[in-house]
Amino acid sequence: MDKKADRSNPKHNKSLAIRNVLKKNPKAKASEIVDTVKREYGHTVGANIVYMVKTKLNMSTDGRGKGAAKSKTPMTSAFLWVDAIKNARALIAATGSVANATALLKALGD
Repeated sequence: MDKKADRSNPKHNKSLAIRNVLKKNPKAKASEIVDTVKREYGHTVGANIVYMVKTKLNMSTDGRGKGAAKSKTPMTSAFLWVDAIKNARALIAATGSVANATALLKALGD
C-alpha cells in the first residue's frame, strides 16, 4: 500500500483523524475527542496525543517567530569580538586590575 495514501486517510492516520474531529468541533474537550475518534475512525488514542495535535495546530497561529531567538549582543562577527577583547585589555591596563575594571563597568551599568 502506498505510504501517501496512508497519510491522507484518517482511517490509517490517528493525527489526521484527531485534526478532522477538531475541525468539526474545535471547542470539544480532549475526552470528547477521544470518544469521537474511537467511534468514527476506530482508533484508540489517549488525551495526550489530542493535546499534542492541538498544540501543533496552534503553533502556526501562535504569532511567535520561528527559529532561534535573536541575540541581544551586537557582536555579529569575529572582527567585533576581537575589537571588544582589545578594548577590554585596554580598560584593564588603564584601571590597573580586573577587579577595578569590573567595578567601573558595574558603576557605569547602573
